[in-house]
Amino acid sequence: MFFSIIINTHNQYETISRCLKSCLCQSYKKKYEIIIIDTSDEKIESKLILSKKIRYYHFKKFSKYPELNQLRKVYEGYKKANGKYFCLIDGDDFFKKDKLEIISKKISLKKKILLQDKCNLYSEKENINYKYNEKPYKKFFLYKKLINFWPEIYGTSSLSGNMQILESFFKDVSLKKWNLLAIDALLVLYCLSKNKLFFYNEVLTNKSVGKVNLGARYKIMTKNFWYRRSQQIRYWEEISNKNIFNIDKLISTLINIII
Repeated sequence: MFFSIIINTHNQYETISRCLKSCLCQSYKKKYEIIIIDTSDEKIESKLILSKKIRYYHFKKFSKYPELNQLRKVYEGYKKANGKYFCLIDGDDFFKKDKLEIISKKISLKKKILLQDKCNLYSEKENINYKYNEKPYKKFFLYKKLINFWPEIYGTSSLSGNMQILESFFKDVSLKKWNLLAIDALLVLYCLSKNKLFFYNEVLTNKSVGKVNLGARYKIMTKNFWYRRSQQIRYWEEISNKNIFNIDKLISTLINIII
């Protein structure tokens, strides 16, 4: 088995069919599997999982924190996977039809790397695709030096790589500690600290923009936003064994003291 596509989903009844179709209709000709890890209140309809490529697992929620639930679902998918390489996807997102083919031909996944491709955004309300607005300031030297050096993170569904990456990640990173950090941030920063992160400058993924996105509940004027920011800094310092000295850390620390 070459690829294992791991779908994590929760109450995404209206979009999971689209997600599955994008996985099943890949132009890639070699064998691959689709693993669905579902914590929905009700199981996904059996008519959607008739393909022999699909294996479906339903669990109760693992935690009251959505981020920890997502992390645990990917972990459960990783444990059940047979592929040498993985692609992650949320149940409301969908792949371009040639994603696996492009990755297999253009990227050397034999290397122990995490690949992040680019994404388009899909508006559920307007039913249209539109371009992701990147943040060019993140590439400026002074910004990275003085404020924040972390790269742009496009979301879980843009991540794929050698299965050994997930093996080392789940060996080193707690499934319970970082309760406000989504797995995309955890994985990207982990691989950045190990020099295992690779960017692919092409759109291979469509990311849904709706009301249930994990990051939507973190508004900049709320304590949770800054507590999550501080947690992300502590996470980086732990996995990299390096202390951060920048404006981002200073502001996050001060605001958490004041609020």
